[in-house]
Amino acid sequence: MRLLIILTAAFPYDNGEEFLSAEVNQINGFDRILVCPCNLKADSVVTKKLPKMADCVPLKRTEAGKSVYAELMVQPYMLSEVGSLLQTGRFTFSRLHEMLFFMKNAHEIYHSLLQLEELGSMKLNLTDEVTIYSYWFYDAAAAGTLLAAQLKKRGIKVTQISRAHGFDIHEERAKDSYLPMRRFLLSRVDMLFPCSQNGAQTILRKYPRYAGKIHPAFLGTADHGVKKGSREHGLHILSCSYMVPVKRLHLIAEALRQADFPVCWTHIGSGPLEAEIKSLASELPSQVRTEFMGQMDNETIMDYYKTNDISVFVNVSSSEGIPVSVMEACSFGIPVIATNVGGTGEAVSDGKNGFLIPADFSSDELLNKLNQLKTMSDEEFDCLCVHSREIWVEKFNAVQNFRKFYEEISQ
Repeated sequence: MRLLIILTAAFPYDNGEEFLSAEVNQINGFDRILVCPCNLKADSVVTKKLPKMADCVPLKRTEAGKSVYAELMVQPYMLSEVGSLLQTGRFTFSRLHEMLFFMKNAHEIYHSLLQLEELGSMKLNLTDEVTIYSYWFYDAAAAGTLLAAQLKKRGIKVTQISRAHGFDIHEERAKDSYLPMRRFLLSRVDMLFPCSQNGAQTILRKYPRYAGKIHPAFLGTADHGVKKGSREHGLHILSCSYMVPVKRLHLIAEALRQADFPVCWTHIGSGPLEAEIKSLASELPSQVRTEFMGQMDNETIMDYYKTNDISVFVNVSSSEGIPVSVMEACSFGIPVIATNVGGTGEAVSDGKNGFLIPADFSSDELLNKLNQLKTMSDEEFDCLCVHSREIWVEKFNAVQNFRKFYEEISQ
């Protein structure tokens, strides 16, 4: 039997990890699939469907308690991490705490996985092959390495892989600019799949010795047809994200405060900053109309694309991997204006399917790009739309990307 264990944060529960819905439908090469959400809340609810071949096995984590810290500190891999921090002059007690908390979480996930085995959910023998796949290159990946080591002791063939996205690649975005246990993880996983070339290059610059394990692999979105961008009813801006500081939605409002032409700004999503952004929107000039659609499931968002005329998708995040929301906009043939951060430039080609703006852009720069989009000829605008769809077909078609991914990891 070939078993695939997918370690997620919450999928198929709650909001987030929406892009996994398209991926799991393309799984091939395995006899059984277990999807194990690792960080569920007490009130978590199932929000996504799994294919018939996959079973969801929520992990029942038990709080390890502070006493586990003493046990962790004598582990060779922990001592090695401390030694590396000291040698490079990066040791602080804050980073030590972060490392211990990280591995405490990893051990909780690991022990909950062992519990599944004891309960008979993973009846394995020496003829079985197991692939442990962590969706994030973080604590669940560390738990996966511990589980892989335990299964290998039993003589079972194990392959461990992980994806990596944004926060789990770029140390400068982390607390104290520190991502715990990078060398430990990279030395133990068999393959790491950053979701962008930019992410792969970031890891390789710091850890070149692991180049043979790094395999960039784009995510992808489903094909819901081509709607193409439209300016028929004026300029219609769409943004779609969780309303948190990293998305910097206030910068869209700041740019639109200076707009001297009719424009509609629609935002899909909710979050902690919702009231603040709505308050800023209420102060915009009369020629700027705003719509806040709230949280929507992915199917409803796709229906919105199909039934509304959208001129441009805007993403002004301070950091990204490659935004799935941008891929979705491109799939419909909609131009994109986005900050040139992370791997966004791999989805937005400046002047071809939209415009890239600097991470530290001014409100004038964003407004000028919107005005350029508004005033360009129909032929120029249509070219942006056509190229947006072409880039999606070439790079971000979920079916071709995920089939290729599963062919590679199931070999």
